[in-house]
Amino acid sequence: MIREEQLPQTAPENDDIARLTLECYLASLLTMAECIEAACPAVGVQYSDQLVRVRRRLAFDYSQRSLVDARDAVETTLAGYADQANRYCEHQLDDLRHILEALNEVEELTKDGPNGVAERIDAVRKRLIGSKELVSADALTGLPNRRELERQIKIRLAGDKRFCVVFFDIDDFGLFNETLGRGSGDQILKQVGDRLSTHIRAGDVAARWVADEFVLVLECDLENARRRSKQMAQWLRGPYTLMQEDGEAKLEIRLSTAVAECAPGDTTRQIWLRLEEDFHHNNPATIS
Repeated sequence: MIREEQLPQTAPENDDIARLTLECYLASLLTMAECIEAACPAVGVQYSDQLVRVRRRLAFDYSQRSLVDARDAVETTLAGYADQANRYCEHQLDDLRHILEALNEVEELTKDGPNGVAERIDAVRKRLIGSKELVSADALTGLPNRRELERQIKIRLAGDKRFCVVFFDIDDFGLFNETLGRGSGDQILKQVGDRLSTHIRAGDVAARWVADEFVLVLECDLENARRRSKQMAQWLRGPYTLMQEDGEAKLEIRLSTAVAECAPGDTTRQIWLRLEEDFHHNNPATIS
């Protein structure tokens, strides 16, 4: 393990080498993030996002301290991913067993005759639909989750129309649970999800990306998407009413936003890099 004091001082004549090394490291972080998400999308999403955040911080603050912090963050992220991916695989096996049990029930229907067949088929159908919803919906907000969002984006990329992606990040979200009590953050996220779902048009998609981040897919051009993102941000700021042990609390939130236009032939990686660039341009003070 390299300690901070062991990191060499960069001489002026080595600046080009240092910059190339940094670029390689940043590219490696992005590749790791993509591989983590591709290997296990349901779990890898949040850890992929953590690596992207590490990359973002390092790209804008290249120092010995930031390198050490990045190394520690990457180690923690990969260790967490390994543990959660293992747990997820175990849960998937349990889900598979339940589906197989449901299918076995369908097979048994042929042996029971007509009595009660319709009721049992309906019960099995509901169980299978429930399994599908768990795969595509965010459990907290009810919005489409990241997996479903990416599926919707890929469908649009395969078409012949331009569309836009809008990104919302709640600023200083971690402070809510600390200052207002446990569960306050979840109440805010649920209400944000409700507001988004009621302020989008037919054909648009509102989804929870990860943690306190939300993404919209809007079927319009860039100019209209920027205008609508400002309107959305205004609606999302609040006020919010939170239920607490000692009564109600009202608050407003701050948001950072980014908008990217997408066209047939784009890749999802190009879209996220475009969003990241717009985010840095519009919200330089919120990079963390």
